[in-house]
Amino acid sequence: MIGSREIMSKLYKLSRLPLVPLVKGAKSRLIAGERFMVSFIEMEPGMSFPLHSHESEQIMIVLEGSIKERIGDQEVTLQGGHVLVMESNLIHGGRVSKEGCRAIDIFVPPREDYFRLVSSTPKP
Repeated sequence: MIGSREIMSKLYKLSRLPLVPLVKGAKSRLIAGERFMVSFIEMEPGMSFPLHSHESEQIMIVLEGSIKERIGDQEVTLQGGHVLVMESNLIHGGRVSKEGCRAIDIFVPPREDYFRLVSSTPKP
């Protein structure tokens, strides 16, 4: 208890969460609440995300490596320390550099397609 409020929380150890295949060459550990989803994503060198869109707003925080992201008709190269904020239903995709890329994606609301991928992934 802190004051008169009880803090409701969950504690996760990332290494114990399953690596969920998203597309060929990209896997993620996913955590979700009622109104958000966090994806700890690992992308192999040279892999690509096809152009796509989703209802969720997305914040991408690049931790290391780099990715060339196509957003609508623009391209931007994201490197470690960059943060990209994308609105809902924005068409985007990317190609990872030769060193690969690790990032954190935050989705609001959670992506239903990712919930389906989690449910079909064997537990470790």
